[in-house]
Amino acid sequence: MAPQNTLGRSAGSINAPIAAFTMAVLLCTYCFSSIRTARREAQDSPVVPSAQQRVSQREKKDSSWIQEALEESKAGK
Repeated sequence: MAPQNTLGRSAGSINAPIAAFTMAVLLCTYCFSSIRTARREAQDSPVVPSAQQRVSQREKKDSSWIQEALEESKAGK
């Protein structure tokens, strides 16, 4: 028995393009869904200061401590 012809091709040769198209659709759907979820979570989450802002806040704390110590030493003299 000869293999069946679908649109002038054998039945097995049409499976690869269908599988590739299905995989592309699934991948695009997953990407769009992931991006949408990440955006939603980014809007809902509290703002976290960047590393540079944390360093500047730390420097302010350090400098204020030094200023307080200098003022105390001046007051003590």
